[in-house]
Amino acid sequence: MFTYAEFTLGNDQIKLTLPDKRQATDLFQAIEHDRQELERWMPWTKATNSIKDEENFINYAREQVIQNKLLELVIVINKTAAGMADLHNIDWENRRAEVGYWLSSDFQGRGIMTETVKRLIKTAFADWSLHKIIIQADNENLASQAVARRLGFSKEAVLKEQLYSGKEFHDLVVYTQLINDWSK
Repeated sequence: MFTYAEFTLGNDQIKLTLPDKRQATDLFQAIEHDRQELERWMPWTKATNSIKDEENFINYAREQVIQNKLLELVIVINKTAAGMADLHNIDWENRRAEVGYWLSSDFQGRGIMTETVKRLIKTAFADWSLHKIIIQADNENLASQAVARRLGFSKEAVLKEQLYSGKEFHDLVVYTQLINDWSK
């Protein structure tokens, strides 16, 4: 399993790795543990109903990584796969990408996601010379918005009733960061 980055926060040893089928069980268990909350924000959880579904996603993600269409990382905390973060919708021509992330509730509130996303941003700007990074969040997903704000993203737009979830429409908040605004 390829380790992309390693860091320590408090008592937690964190590795960011490329996805591996051996992580499917841990990831699926994390999804199951937080399914009700994740389904509010992550539509893909409805299609992830088994370890096999998670394995299929890992295979898909690895293919997309090879084709430079995605950078998907598994967040491994103290040797347990506990979430994922990615650069997706990579537009090489216009030099922009979107960031997505989720983390088991067992590990939230420790700064792990902020540090993980910070490392993705560094890759996007310093290594890939992208110009713009986008984070989109449901207006009610305050934790996701807090990550964007902590990392210096600007609130660029609120798209009214853009998302349909829980039998109702929700606003989508768009945060952006340009390379010139990035603090290394």
